[in-house]
Amino acid sequence: MLLTAALVVGVLSAMPAAADEWRVMNRNTVAVRPGMAFTTDPRAARIDFRTFDFSGYVLGDGTWQVSSPVTHRSLICGTYEVGVRFGVGHPGCTDVTWLSEPMYIGSRRQCNESTVEHVGGETTPRLGSQLPSITCVERVLRCAGNCK
Repeated sequence: MLLTAALVVGVLSAMPAAADEWRVMNRNTVAVRPGMAFTTDPRAARIDFRTFDFSGYVLGDGTWQVSSPVTHRSLICGTYEVGVRFGVGHPGCTDVTWLSEPMYIGSRRQCNESTVEHVGGETTPRLGSQLPSITCVERVLRCAGNCK
């Protein structure tokens, strides 16, 4: 009986969270200098971004990657996702027009006051054509479960 209960709890805790269970925990925006790291070949263009909270890049073909440490501040587990979105705004990333909703790099379950590096990305072709106008990058951290 005890083994069955433990198995049910283990299976249920591994299930992905429903969309309405996610809470945005934090948003961090970084300004990107216009014209940074461009070449004459648009496919070879690249923008790099880095703050204390996240870093990454976008390439001319729309490939992007982000890396962000996430610290869970509880013994009871929570599931975290790091997302990123790109936009065009004024200096200091004010009055930003975002080019998409946040794109998330995957879920990671964290417990016991752990810090985990979330790393991932994908290719979003339309970002490649918009690369010259991108001036802002925002990291969105969301959590489901016991979030601290």
